[in-house]
Amino acid sequence: MSPADLHFIDLNAFGNAPQPDPVWKRCWTGQEPLWKVFWGWFVFGHGTILGCAVGFMVISMVLGFVVSPRTLTAGISGMVAGAVLLMVVTVPYAIWSAVSVWRCAYNCMDRRWGHMVRGIVLLYGTIMLLPLGQALFRQVEKVI
Repeated sequence: MSPADLHFIDLNAFGNAPQPDPVWKRCWTGQEPLWKVFWGWFVFGHGTILGCAVGFMVISMVLGFVVSPRTLTAGISGMVAGAVLLMVVTVPYAIWSAVSVWRCAYNCMDRRWGHMVRGIVLLYGTIMLLPLGQALFRQVEKVI
């Protein structure tokens, strides 16, 4: 047997190993453990985003007052800019985290946790959509 007849098979596939999906994709497809998705992304993620957004609102309000200290308009404008940024960041994150928790609900040892977490997600969705429903109802009342 000559060296030309030998073939090497790389069983570990170091050169062509498939890269793992990013964590946001694994959560979205329901491949992560429930505790990581719920506590890490749903609970603490929302807290982090809301804390940063409120901090941005305060900083933008103060900067508005620095730019024009004699009027309230600049400070209110800065606070509104922070609120808009809060909505732009929070809404997609809320959708992603709720869907991720829902899909990963049964990736735990006890299925009761999955039922409980799905109930929390339903309650969370209801609370988030309630103001939208109230605003829509007010518009319908104006038309009638």
